[in-house]
Amino acid sequence: MSAPKDKKAQIGRTFLIQPFDLMLHDTPQGLSALQGRFAGWVSGLDGPARFACFQVPATLNEKITQINRTARDTEDEQRRRLLMEYRRFYEGLQDNAEYQRSVCGMLLWSEEMPRALGEGMRTAFDTPVVEAPWPPLFHGDYRAVESPFWHMQPEGRPGGRPVWAVLSSYEFQPATWDFGRPLSYLLKMNFPLAMVVDIPITLHRNEAVEKVETSIQAYTSHLSTHVGEDSRSVQRIVDCRRTIQELNGNDALHEVQLFIAVSAPDTHTLKQRIQTIRAETRSWFALRQEEGELLSKAVHMFAPYRTDEIKLPNTRHPVTSRELALMLTPLGYPKLAEVRGIMRGEARGGRLPGLF
Repeated sequence: MSAPKDKKAQIGRTFLIQPFDLMLHDTPQGLSALQGRFAGWVSGLDGPARFACFQVPATLNEKITQINRTARDTEDEQRRRLLMEYRRFYEGLQDNAEYQRSVCGMLLWSEEMPRALGEGMRTAFDTPVVEAPWPPLFHGDYRAVESPFWHMQPEGRPGGRPVWAVLSSYEFQPATWDFGRPLSYLLKMNFPLAMVVDIPITLHRNEAVEKVETSIQAYTSHLSTHVGEDSRSVQRIVDCRRTIQELNGNDALHEVQLFIAVSAPDTHTLKQRIQTIRAETRSWFALRQEEGELLSKAVHMFAPYRTDEIKLPNTRHPVTSRELALMLTPLGYPKLAEVRGIMRGEARGGRLPGLF
């Protein structure tokens, strides 16, 4: 394994990755190949990384405006009538739905040139990648307040700005994940949220195997002196042995932590949304709601700050590259994408208009 690079020499660069439709790969062979490509890329990480997905409110206003402009400029009366009917159809869609747009990005600290980093991701993810800033988590000044529970509240005139809370993971069951669960459950929630997968440490084969073998010895020693049944430790040993098999298959070992930011127009709705997120994900990972100073720090996870500079409690979990690949699931859920072109149908998930 190469010597670690000086972190001061590594520059944090943000990229935007265009989401694609996971249904294009919806066969066992297709999903396995997709997981393999994602795993191959993350196994080559040589510095900290952070994947992010922002679910941003979106509308069909741009499309409606375009149709109005075309109708105004045409001299063909029949075409004008058809365009007006087309416009009413889009207005009906918008009245009956609250659309979200998915903005995905990657933050990398590396000495490599941005073009090379972007090309590597484009090849692995098979979708356009550009170096560009991430969208801000929220606009204007916010402060952490305690009542009625800890949340981020806009300062000054609210101006319709929402309140925010941040949840962070502290326990995982990654062996039960796939591209359909649990992250797709989050993405199908019809309210604004953002999620990051923080990857501050990647251990390659030799160092990773040594770390896992040490864990096996510790659990084995514990069981030899433990009176009674300890199914949790037994399962940990099984998980560790499976991890070694995956490391021998060229996976790396990554320390990861999930952060979820959720917003709402008021604290009552925010509390309901927090409860919904926890209920939908509790079988796969546990979440704590950040409070006080930790809440003010946690919002920096959604911007290009290094993990060791943010200084949050370390509740990261080790996962292999093929497990980490499944945490990139948001790349396969585009939500409302481009609104140019002619409608050719609706997406299977979320009844989103498909425009070509």
